[in-house]
Amino acid sequence: MQLEIIAKMHSPMKEKFGLPRQSGLANELKGTVVFEKKYSDKRAVEGLEGYDYIWLLWEFDGVKKSEGGGGFRALVRPPRLGGNTYMGVFATRSPFRPNPIGMSCVKLESIEMTDEGPMLHISGADLRDGTPIFDIKPYLPYVEAHPEARGGFTDDTKMKYLKVEFEDDSYKDEEKTLRELLSQDPRPAYQNDPERIYGMNYNGLNVRFRVVDDTVIVSGRESK
Repeated sequence: MQLEIIAKMHSPMKEKFGLPRQSGLANELKGTVVFEKKYSDKRAVEGLEGYDYIWLLWEFDGVKKSEGGGGFRALVRPPRLGGNTYMGVFATRSPFRPNPIGMSCVKLESIEMTDEGPMLHISGADLRDGTPIFDIKPYLPYVEAHPEARGGFTDDTKMKYLKVEFEDDSYKDEEKTLRELLSQDPRPAYQNDPERIYGMNYNGLNVRFRVVDDTVIVSGRESK
């Protein structure tokens, strides 16, 4: 089977670092789905405006098929478990899989009709800019919502959110989104150096920050 790219993700997140680890964790993060010319017929999205959420099936762009390369590996190390504990690949959402296919449930904010075709405005995505999209399907709450379901190892590893402080108001236009992204602690689980300065590429900005105890401290915006 050969998959065709039907659309591309346009997002202010240009790199993997800083992306939410799952869709729906950063609802302030906005983006657009732009169709490839072959699939830009507006009739293809007729009726989609009746849904609040959609599924995106996409490619883990630039990720090797298995952790560390070398073919299929049955065990991976989920970041949620600190990066040092192994779990079966099919019990995780690790990008290191036999087929690098991701799935994300995102909020459909609106559908814009342009001269080049329909454009989907979405929020809460965990795809970086330029991610290839293979398919789009509507989210059906009456069959796909199971709030009582068990969540495997994630039931015992609840997310810990950090406080976020800005050294000045130079990010006031982006503050709400950055606060949501940084509160989820984008650092690798094994890094905990309060002196280390990290840089996150957001919408072309190099957002520099450090983490002290349970607080993210965002440095002032750099002048170009």
